[in-house]
Amino acid sequence: MVHQVSQFISVQPDFVRSMSGNTGARNARYNPLMPEASIWPDEVDIPFANATNLLDLATSADVPIAHLCGGRARCSTCRVRIVEGQAALSHRTPEEAAMATKLGFPDDVRLACQTEVVDSVRLWRLVLDKIDVEMASQLGGGHYVGPVGREIEEVAVMFTDVAGFTAMSEALPPYDVVHILNRFFARASEAVENHGGRVDNYMGDGVLCVFGIDQEADSALSSVRAGIAVLDVARDMNEYMNMIYGHEFKVRVGIGLGEVIFGLMGGETSARETVIGDVVNVASRIEAANKETGTDMLVTDRIRARTLQSVHFGREFDLDLRGKSGRIVAHEVLGIID
Repeated sequence: MVHQVSQFISVQPDFVRSMSGNTGARNARYNPLMPEASIWPDEVDIPFANATNLLDLATSADVPIAHLCGGRARCSTCRVRIVEGQAALSHRTPEEAAMATKLGFPDDVRLACQTEVVDSVRLWRLVLDKIDVEMASQLGGGHYVGPVGREIEEVAVMFTDVAGFTAMSEALPPYDVVHILNRFFARASEAVENHGGRVDNYMGDGVLCVFGIDQEADSALSSVRAGIAVLDVARDMNEYMNMIYGHEFKVRVGIGLGEVIFGLMGGETSARETVIGDVVNVASRIEAANKETGTDMLVTDRIRARTLQSVHFGREFDLDLRGKSGRIVAHEVLGIID
């Protein structure tokens, strides 16, 4: 069904509000034998007799659900997260499937305007105020296009950092510093991609890389192979630096394995796909710990457990990492077992 744009409920400062004013009317229609849609954060339960469109159901009960394009799947402002009852929903329409692919919707995020419900369901509205509407709209320019956010249970996160970079940058002209970093970044990024990873971000002289975003197999081993390849790149860079500038070039690597949240983050003009999570912090901390342990590459227990048959490990370290409660066991990587 096509909804007129005039049906969009204007977003007021009190957009997220109690629906208690209409509670009596809703309770009068309540039938315990009928399925109902529970909509949050409005705390509204809407009974229905037959298969019905979620957007129609919400607007019929005066739930302030945004639908900027009039319910034609041209925006994503009517997006909802299904908490319970996914089996009671229709399959994605072609229009919704296209939007879901474009924005990387997980299975539990649906467009209300394109979804029919046949049995009880509980859901959360995800677009609640004017700021949400502006971010979620796909109409016109300047909107967010990318993954809306999903949890990934197992991702390998690798940090690399140039040792002694501050001293090197102070000793060389700015052009040379940028040239050296870009030379290293280009080759390190290629090494990461050759082993199935992706560069998540460049941070000064450091690189954050991830493996397993799309549930690729052997992400732990791929990350270790990539780390070794990056160290090989650093050794070549060291020869180059000694020959041209008379400076040493050394890189440290830290790798962890764990759950992350992956999505499009940042302001509209600078948003990018990235990961956040405890494992990112751990990988960063054990990379820095190489300086204290005198190692080039450290990995966590979980990485070691997944790669024990393929990787040659050296010393083990019991680390007290800044910003982490408890201690972390890290393992030195020496190479790949032939």
